[in-house]
Amino acid sequence: MFQELREGYCSLPKTDSCSSKISKAHTIQRKGGLAAISENNHVLTVKPRMKDMILTGGNPQPRRIGLKDASVFPGFCSKHDSELFKPIEGKSLDLDAQSAFLFSYRAIAYERYAKEAEGRFNIIMREDVDRGQPFWKQSAMQSLLYDVSIGIELGKSDMNRVKVSFDDILLSDSFEGFHYCAIRFDRIIPVVACCAFHPEFDLDGTRLQRLGQDTVELDAVTLTVTVFEGASIAIFGWAGPDKGPARLLSESLLSIDNDRKADALIRLLFIHSDNIFLKPSWWDALNDKQKTALNNMTRGGTTMRERSAAEYKDISLDLVEAEVLETVTE
Repeated sequence: MFQELREGYCSLPKTDSCSSKISKAHTIQRKGGLAAISENNHVLTVKPRMKDMILTGGNPQPRRIGLKDASVFPGFCSKHDSELFKPIEGKSLDLDAQSAFLFSYRAIAYERYAKEAEGRFNIIMREDVDRGQPFWKQSAMQSLLYDVSIGIELGKSDMNRVKVSFDDILLSDSFEGFHYCAIRFDRIIPVVACCAFHPEFDLDGTRLQRLGQDTVELDAVTLTVTVFEGASIAIFGWAGPDKGPARLLSESLLSIDNDRKADALIRLLFIHSDNIFLKPSWWDALNDKQKTALNNMTRGGTTMRERSAAEYKDISLDLVEAEVLETVTE
């Protein structure tokens, strides 16, 4: 699996020459977002290791990871990783279309890469995982892996389509067709993230679209949470219809009271992504109810557990205190 994850490429459309080296690109800037929530140069990741899954019976807890390894993926050559994302690697940030697009482009590139690596790994699993097992066990394993492969292929197809839309915007030197919603908080919240997903429910628990279909084009949204100048920012971005599920999701966050927006944002991240990183002391200070609820959210949408609309609007967890300083939508 790790071999498949290490095999990288440059995600930019091939309009000019790439450098020969594939970069271990951080989806969240190391010196900004990750460092801002780190303790002793470590953060917590919710991405499980296989041995942790086995030892905990499928219920692993967030684990420590060093900053140099957190959020990296080989998705750009070193030239384009440095040049393309330079405007969002400084100490300050304007919440404008250019910044929002670059965060979104990186999130789409990461999700497409992750889907492709997952697909390659699934093929390896289907060939080797049941070798030497009794027939009944082989049948059960192959049936499960086949179902998983259908989901992976749907995800790959959708993400490739979305990536083409973002490539077209990148090459056009115009942000026409790109939309975003950005929020700046008054402090650092203890979570950073970079992801893209198909919004299933909004933060009121209202269904936005039904997933698992291969006859309709699903809307995708990106979400990046990071830190600039001692304050967290959250940026939703999407290409395509302005008034579709992505806009409805962002508007449902804006409709929440300012002092509860950070709570809702953290729930959304736990529900939809494993590319999120946590401040260790914040996680340690949560009570058992909060930890159990968040851990359950990370299993949602998998073969282990269905997503619940109630989780999107669960205001009882009371996870963090933060106010909103600035909001920009376009």
